Amino acid sequence: MKISRGRLSQYNLLLTEKKLNNYLVETALFSKESLYKFLEKYHEVVVKPTFGIGELIISFENKEYKIRTDKSVLIIIDREEMYQHLIHNELKQKFYIILPQKLTSKKLYQYFLTVHRKSLIAKWRFTSNTSFEYTFLGDLYKHIFFHKMKRISLLAAHILGEHFDECHTVVIKIICDVKGNVWIEDTILHLPISKWDQYQVLTNNRALISFVPKTDLLTKMTLTNYLTKYREVIIKPHLGQHGKGIVQIRNENSTTYEIRYGIRTIKKRTLEETYQFIQENFLINKDYLVQQRIPLALINDCPIDVRVITQKIDSNWKVTGKLVKVAGKDFFVTNAAQKLLTLENAWGELGISRINIKTLEKDIEEICLLAANQLEKGNKKIDIIGFDIGLTEQGDIWIIEGNYVPDLTMFNKGEFEQMYKDIGNAKKL
Repeated sequence: MKISRGRLSQYNLLLTEKKLNNYLVETALFSKESLYKFLEKYHEVVVKPTFGIGELIISFENKEYKIRTDKSVLIIIDREEMYQHLIHNELKQKFYIILPQKLTSKKLYQYFLTVHRKSLIAKWRFTSNTSFEYTFLGDLYKHIFFHKMKRISLLAAHILGEHFDECHTVVIKIICDVKGNVWIEDTILHLPISKWDQYQVLTNNRALISFVPKTDLLTKMTLTNYLTKYREVIIKPHLGQHGKGIVQIRNENSTTYEIRYGIRTIKKRTLEETYQFIQENFLINKDYLVQQRIPLALINDCPIDVRVITQKIDSNWKVTGKLVKVAGKDFFVTNAAQKLLTLENAWGELGISRINIKTLEKDIEEICLLAANQLEKGNKKIDIIGFDIGLTEQGDIWIIEGNYVPDLTMFNKGEFEQMYKDIGNAKKL
């Protein structure tokens, strides 16, 4: 019988491992009975959907119930009225879980540990430890209790990996206190369609690391660190296509942060205000990644990138199509392309004669084929990948991302129609 990937199913699987029992936060399916029981026992609880992100906090103190969401705080005196408000106004999904809110203490710290395995039979290994926000003590305890957190995360991933064959990347949300107590508050499965899983797979190959922009889970701390190091970053949902939800943030100076999304541009005076805006407008519905921004080559001040289609034909990956997308005016992503060009014509418009176009084209194809073979190791079902390749004016090549269900309609136009036919014929093989 297929096991659900929901939070409660994951919790119950981890509960079967006795070595993890002391590190798990008690969790139950949300109901009127479990709500009343948990509030009586813990006084403050968190309610989360079984799938996806978002949460609300409910507390009982001084004979009143307080419901806190990202946008509001509501106080209700009557218990039944509180429950009715939740089910009619707050809880929109079918199933939710409930667990105690351990983060009420200021002496608790949050971390996201990422573990990854190269294949179904490979061992899980730790790849990154992302702090939620920076505090001196939080950073200190991360180092002191790192081995414990790592050991627990690897064991949790091993248990989950036994039941979810297609999952090769797991993020374990850990909370830790000053005494060294550690709890698993959440586990997030990143399937092959996740950009975070894709980053883990690509950077597992040393030959590809230098072509992949630095990327991390988006938290307040990683946004701070990336803006300090790179000054310009891209944040994007780890699940999503067609450029939806992508935001560019630029640290202009110590008092100005520029935020661009779509064709809109706004400015904030502090990093705190910047993160708050991102949190309220983008992080409510989706988990995000932060990535160094690549200074893409420009045609008439509009950034360009290359869409490269690779397909599995007769057991080998081959490049079957490529074109250059020129972003629309005032857009910083090429999904809203104003025109499509061949690589040769685009390079001619760029006027960069010092780089041989044939050599560049050959390098792009080789990198894409290497990346396609690498991604297939973690996802045997794929037979087509559409790569978005970034190019700088210096001729640097960057793998922005790979799409497993690429939009092919852009090839069904003008001089690219033969490529479109070739891609379609290859899909029939």
